[in-house]
Amino acid sequence: MAKRSPYETGELSDSIFLILLATLEPVYGYRIMQSIEESTDGAVKVGPATMYTTLKKLKQAGWIVETAEDDKRILYAATDEGRAVLERDFARRKRLVAFAEDRLNGRGEEDHG
Repeated sequence: MAKRSPYETGELSDSIFLILLATLEPVYGYRIMQSIEESTDGAVKVGPATMYTTLKKLKQAGWIVETAEDDKRILYAATDEGRAVLERDFARRKRLVAFAEDRLNGRGEEDHG
């Protein structure tokens, strides 16, 4: 069985998550790459090929729209559906982090011992 796309499952990769997060306010592509690198203190760098491919797929999924052109640059903004997908994936990520914290702090092991 073929693996389903994050655009089908809503379980976003880190790069999709960060790019979609950056579009909560209208933003152009190059600024998305800059803001991801800045906000992660350089831990995550999204290159132009990944970013523009992701933007295209986000647009096809209906999660972002092109809002306007500003000095020949396209501005991208999350749709209501895109925001909802982002919120669901954020909740999923929080559950994963809570699970990891419990395990790393030795809680929950009595169930497996």
